[in-house]
Amino acid sequence: MGVPALTSNPFLVGAGFLVGGASIAVWNVITVSLRQRVTPDGLLGRVNSAYRLVAWGTMPLGAALGGLLAELVGLRAVFAVMASLMAAPLVVLVCLDEAALNGTRPERS
Repeated sequence: MGVPALTSNPFLVGAGFLVGGASIAVWNVITVSLRQRVTPDGLLGRVNSAYRLVAWGTMPLGAALGGLLAELVGLRAVFAVMASLMAAPLVVLVCLDEAALNGTRPERS
């Protein structure tokens, strides 16, 4: 998704958006599966609705901030910031291990 920060070639930008769109689909499957795995059944509806409220509710704020940032520093900077913000959750997911996903702590001997 950060390809427009690096080039203005329409074919490369289009390929970047294609890969980004496919990545978003994969991300949605993974996060919903993870949320269903770690959330108790009785709370699943509430957790999912809270997630959707935050995810969809902050989109207008992100659009406004992106527009303001584009006015101040340029469009390429917006795409660079967006790419780094989208990569940040991956760092968190890489740090999760099986014990954290199961909600248990490893036994210490």
